Amino acid sequence: MSQAEDILLISQVNLLGSRRAFDTLVRKYQGSVRRLLMGLTAGDKDLTDDIAQDTFIKAWMYIGSFRATSKFQTWLFSIAYNVFYDYVELAKKHAHEDISEGEYYITSTESVDNVEKNTDLYRALESIRPEERTAIVLFYIEGEKQEHIAKIMGVPLSTVKTYIFRGKEHLARLLKK
Repeated sequence: MSQAEDILLISQVNLLGSRRAFDTLVRKYQGSVRRLLMGLTAGDKDLTDDIAQDTFIKAWMYIGSFRATSKFQTWLFSIAYNVFYDYVELAKKHAHEDISEGEYYITSTESVDNVEKNTDLYRALESIRPEERTAIVLFYIEGEKQEHIAKIMGVPLSTVKTYIFRGKEHLARLLKK
């Protein structure tokens, strides 16, 4: 589905309140939103599910604010990023709840070796600064361009490059242990 098809679906949602059009957008983007959030939550599947659901609820509520100056996925990732940080702030207020304890799952398509590598990666991601984690997940796992990451995170391009560089260095050190 192209950007033009996304805009057509968004128009149907905005003008007609079409749930079917929105469901099509959800089906298209839910995998990439969940992958992003899985990286941000350091593999916490339950938290990822909660944040993804809140992300799509907010997208439904605010889809009228989408202006097509960037890709719909970039706009959606911005929402997911902001919802994730709302959860982080809420967790800070309730210090007895620890959102950083990730649960790691084996799916039928993953080998045990792959799960162990993912577990190590999630633990390492959990150990680096949240900004670096976000930039790393968006760049290396989601394949987003640095310019899009800057829009998603609301920071200058040079800051994104720094986050990626430093995050990669920190991950390399952690994963060598």
